[in-house]
This record gives sequence, C-alpha cells and structure tokens, in this order.
Amino acid sequence: MRSNVVRGRRRRGVLEALGRDSGVAMMSSILLVLIMASLSMVVLALVMAQTRPTEFARKNTRTIFAAEAGVEAALSQIRSAGGTPDFTGTIYGDLTQLPCSLQGTVADAAGELTYQVQVRYFKDDPAGQSETWLTANKMACKPATQPIYAYITAKGFAETTPRLSATDADRSLSTVYQFNTTNTNIAGGRIYTFGDGYCLRADGLSAGSTITYIPKSECGADDDHELWLYDVDYKLKLAVSTIPGGTALCITGPVTAGGTGEKVKLQPCQTDASRWNQLWSWDTGARWQGQKQDLSNYSGSCLYAGTTSNSAVGNAKLHVGSCASDQPWGSFNPDPAVGAGAASADTIQIVNYLEFGRCFDVTDQQVGKEFMIVYPCKQDPSGGSRLNWNHKWYYSEPATGSSVVENQQIYVKENNADAGKKCLQSPGASGTYVTLVNCSASAPNQQWDRYKDTGNAATSYTFVDYLGRCVGLSEDKYKEAWSKIVVTSCSGEADQKWNAPAQRSDASIGDYVEGARG
Repeated sequence: MRSNVVRGRRRRGVLEALGRDSGVAMMSSILLVLIMASLSMVVLALVMAQTRPTEFARKNTRTIFAAEAGVEAALSQIRSAGGTPDFTGTIYGDLTQLPCSLQGTVADAAGELTYQVQVRYFKDDPAGQSETWLTANKMACKPATQPIYAYITAKGFAETTPRLSATDADRSLSTVYQFNTTNTNIAGGRIYTFGDGYCLRADGLSAGSTITYIPKSECGADDDHELWLYDVDYKLKLAVSTIPGGTALCITGPVTAGGTGEKVKLQPCQTDASRWNQLWSWDTGARWQGQKQDLSNYSGSCLYAGTTSNSAVGNAKLHVGSCASDQPWGSFNPDPAVGAGAASADTIQIVNYLEFGRCFDVTDQQVGKEFMIVYPCKQDPSGGSRLNWNHKWYYSEPATGSSVVENQQIYVKENNADAGKKCLQSPGASGTYVTLVNCSASAPNQQWDRYKDTGNAATSYTFVDYLGRCVGLSEDKYKEAWSKIVVTSCSGEADQKWNAPAQRSDASIGDYVEGARG
C-alpha cells in the first residue's frame, strides 16, 4: 500500500517537472523565433541598403567601358582620315575627314551601352589645361590648318534601373592624341606661263620625251606628266622620276654649247661636267636661264616656247633660245611647290616656308618701292658671286645653342655696294607692307628679332618687329603673281616662317583623365 503511495507521489513529481520544462521550451522557441525574425529584418535591411550601391558599381563599370569604346572609335576615325596618294604613293592626312563629334553603341551590348564623343583640335598641348583655356584656344572644326593635338572627351551611358536616375554612374574620359606630323613641304608643282594661260606637260615619262605648253583648262589632270621639281642642284626634274629606285629625268638644253632654237628634252640627270645643259637659274624677267659649258656664267639662252609671239604659245614645244621678260612665250609663274632650288640662308637668301619656292625680293630692284615681295628664288650655279643683289639679305642667325638674336637690322646692298645699304623697316599699322629705307641704328622700327628653334613650333623661325609682330605674306599679289610682304600678329602659320627646316612629331596617345558625371 505504501509502495503505491510512493509511486504515485513520484509520478506527480515527474509530471510537475515535465510541466515546468515544457514551459521553458515554449518560451525558448518563441524567443528564438523573435531573434531570427529580428536578424532577418536586419539582414533584409542590409541587403536593401546594398542594392543601390551594387547597381551603381555595376553601371559605373559598364559606363567607363563605353567611354573607352568612344575614345577608340574617335581614334580610329582620326587615324583613318587619309587623302589620296601623291605621285610618290605617299598618303597624307585629309583635314576635311577629321571628326568633330560622334556617337555609337558598344558592340554586343544589346543597345544598352552607348557613348558620345567630342573632339577638339589644338596647336598647343591641351593636357592639364582648364576648360576656359580649352574653349579659348581650340581650332575651328574642321580645322583649316594642320592641328598638332586632338583633345578627345568621351561620355559613356548605360540603361536606367529602378533605383538609379538616368545620369547616375555615367562616366566620362578625356585623353590627348598627338598627330603624326611632318611639315616637310611636298615637292612637285606645276610650271605655269606668266599670266597663267598654260602649263608645261611632259609628252612622255622616258628619256627623250619633249615638253608641251598645255592650256590651263587642261592642266591638273595628269600629275605624273605635269609636276616638276626645282632641286638644290639647280636642275628642273620631272617629279615622278625622282622616286627612289627610279632614274631622275631632267629638262636638258642644247646638245652643243651655244645652241639655240632647239627643243629641250627629258634626259637622265647627270652629276659630272656634262650636266651644264641641265642647270637652270631663275632670273629677273620670270625666266629660267641656262649655264655656260664651263659653268662660269649664265649662257644668255633661256627656256621659251620656240616663238616670241604670245598668240602662238598654245601646244608649242618647250625650247631653249630667246629670253623673255614677263611675257607668256618665255616667262613663267611656277607653283611654289616646284621648289627653291639651292636658295637658303647659306646663299644669303630668305626663303618662305608656305611658298617654299619664293624668297625675299626687292621689288623690281627698286629700293624705294612701297612694298617688298616674295619672288621665285634667284640662283647662281657658278658659285654665288653672280646672284642678283636684290635677293641677298644680310642678318645674323642665332649661334648654336641659342634660339634668338635680338635687336638687329636686316638689310640689302643696292648693286652690291656698301654705300647702297638699305634697311628693312616695319610699318606702323599691322597688315601693311615692309619697306626699305636708309639705315638708322636708333630707329626702333628697323630692329628685328630673329628666332630659330625655340622649342615651340608656333614661335620658331620667325622675324619679329619691335611691336612683337611677325613678318608674313599678304593675300595681295603683285602682277597677280607674287605675294607682298607684311607684318601681322604672330599666328604660328607657315607664311610667317623663314629659312625653316622640316620638323616632325610622331603620333602618341596619353594624358588620360576621368571625370564622373553622377
């Protein structure tokens, strides 16, 4: 009996203990649920908080990729902006093909990635410059003259998402491209008659070919037969024949010394004593005069049409014989691209770089003329003593290691006499003509600064007056042929460069700068 009572008490104790444990378990479960719910809310909040930054980062990565694609697209257009080959087969850039802006879609991006590109062109390096500077110094697009740098700004865009605005995470990229440039003048131009009525065309491209006066309306269709080069060895060469590997062909005069009235022919250029009948000197009267057989002096015979009648020039053959003076039958107006012959600072001449076959000239050999001109450079194959005085201009070039000689006079000696010294004078008004006057050491308008290589292409190889203006060329022509010399604001253009060598820069890309737009 007692045993049953004891067992009953134990059973109740166990049940009471179980009841107490189940309550604790319930409370623990509820607490765990509450904790998990709280953690879930925290995690959800964290996830929600990171969704926009994640989308921003994803779009940010894609838009810089789109901007890079825009830069590459612009570079591709710039590098492919080539013109037609010249007579040597060389291809130079075509400024009219340079891009100003472009836009596109990144390939394989389903239209979701796009770019917009702006290209601005400069003479001076735009790297690191402010937007104000960029706006003030950019060239017109499309540029009329060769730029040195292209400043490319590309903006990348991607699709809009629910949590990002249209401009959020869009990015831009800027870079500077330096062109592969050379200012080497492209040799080879047409030889027109005085008055521009006709040009000279070779009848063939082989030795023995004659040369014909062709009406100007027919000129320009055949570079191989019409382009000529007046080279440093005083020879007139068919330009296409000077390509490396070929046989240069020269305009060759009389077979025997003193011969006149003969048709000239193209013959292989000679370098020995037999070259005398291939040497031609540009002379007063706009003519090419031959050389004596012993090379001691001019021969007195000139290139002409085989007639002294201007009405009979058309389709005439080029001869050697009578010398003209500013007449179509025996005078010429060669393109500046024909070349300057041997003219340079070494021959006491001043050669223009834009019109690189033209030199400083005392107009009509009259020191009192109201303007000076550039004229086809006169020559003297005999050694220089016979070069006409009106093409000899005296001044000092900077010494080696220096870039400038300041405050010096530029002068000529009329009739090669020291007593005939006349100095170049700058005018008071910009855009007007330089003149020659009696020299005065105290006159500021007779003082000139001569610059060679300054390290800046824009300021190199110039003559600058006391007011900081540069000597250059006017669009005004004397006798509708020869440019007049003026002073104007320094621009860095080729017409303001004198006795300048060719300069070259290789292509490069760099100075990347990123700018975020959102």
